[in-house]
Amino acid sequence: KRAVALHRSLGDTLALARSLTFAVRVNEMTGHPVDARGCSIEAIAMLESTSHTLEFAAALSQRAWLEWVGGDDTDEALAFADRAIALAALTKTEQPIVRAMIIKGAVLFSRGDQQGFALVEESHKRAVRSALRFEEVYALVNMAGLSADIRDIDRASVFAQQAIEAAARYEIRPLEAYARAIYAEILFWRGDWAAAEDASADVLASQSHVALVGWRVLGIMQARRGSSEALSTLRRMWAIAAESDELQNLDPAASALGEYMWLSESDDPAVMERMQDVFDQGLERGVPWPSGALAFWLWKLDRLDRVPPDLSGFYRWILEGDWKQAAGFWESRGVPYEQALALMHGDADAQVRSVRIFEELGAVAAANRVRGILHERGMKVPRGKARSTRTHFAGLTARQAEVLDLLAEDLSNAEIADRLFISNRTAENHVAAVLMKLDVPTRAAAVDEARSQGLLASL
Repeated sequence: KRAVALHRSLGDTLALARSLTFAVRVNEMTGHPVDARGCSIEAIAMLESTSHTLEFAAALSQRAWLEWVGGDDTDEALAFADRAIALAALTKTEQPIVRAMIIKGAVLFSRGDQQGFALVEESHKRAVRSALRFEEVYALVNMAGLSADIRDIDRASVFAQQAIEAAARYEIRPLEAYARAIYAEILFWRGDWAAAEDASADVLASQSHVALVGWRVLGIMQARRGSSEALSTLRRMWAIAAESDELQNLDPAASALGEYMWLSESDDPAVMERMQDVFDQGLERGVPWPSGALAFWLWKLDRLDRVPPDLSGFYRWILEGDWKQAAGFWESRGVPYEQALALMHGDADAQVRSVRIFEELGAVAAANRVRGILHERGMKVPRGKARSTRTHFAGLTARQAEVLDLLAEDLSNAEIADRLFISNRTAENHVAAVLMKLDVPTRAAAVDEARSQGLLASL
């Protein structure tokens, strides 16, 4: 803001346009989409009638990205991307071309054009050849996200880990955090909830659009486990999503609220209204959201009148009664919870199997919902043994167990952060989780409880 104000006061049009272009991404990534759009509009208006082709191409590329992440108009996103590529080609400068190619590829892929992914892959190769470090990592992040959208979990995992490694090597912290958030969700889908919990906690202190993923994963996990803190976590998630006012954030956030309502058998008209509003926005804009989870949970809550057009097969199969195909798909992708969701819509044997999967994951609330259905049919399912978060008493994750040991050394949050190479905020989050799981009010009480239960590694 200071840079923009100074350039404006000096009347330096080119410097002002450059600052406004940069401010587009800054504002968008920190949860200020209205300011981002204003900066983009002004930058393009200033550059359109000038001879500054490279700067104009950069501004158009940023606008394409803004239209894409905002989810308002994918046709506009493609149009801006094509203009940016054409202009940048005149200057023979790779950076704006590569950035625009990434956006164009992502938009095309989201619309069902498989060539879109190939375009992102090509942009990654060009970034590597030109030593464009940010664009190299950004392409990897997008390849991870696009693979995750179609639940190609194996490829998404590979790309996410490559993005994390490259971002750490080049010290591009925002993209590293974003890649870690994607990887946390991948771990969650795979059923490795202990690792997902730690990975999610590690990104909660990041920028809002990254932290949102962490809060969402934690909130859904808590809801599935039947934890009392689930609602407060999901409310925090929703506050971030609502502030962004973007469908790419609102849709999965509304889906998480819907799952919580079904699991907890709650009926909150205000939450239901929010979910319906987000769903209607998506239908109105014709946004082809990849998973269709929001439609699925509205259906489970008896709020879906018809199967939406272009709904992904992930959940469409269940809505249309083909639970076997859905279960087979999720099993082939290695996503056990969604496999169990499909099985619970099958015959009695399938429902019993779904209970077993839920129990193995530790999804107590989901297992209890299906048990209720079976009980109404006069069937009883012996309780199985749930998978432990770790073999640690009190369900601490590996990272939380480390934090507990450091609390016993009387270390402050800052000292814990230094010891574990994490941020102070992340250390605070882990300490809070330890206190909550041990059900104690203070750090000293946590250490006393740990000693009494023989939980400390040093004892």
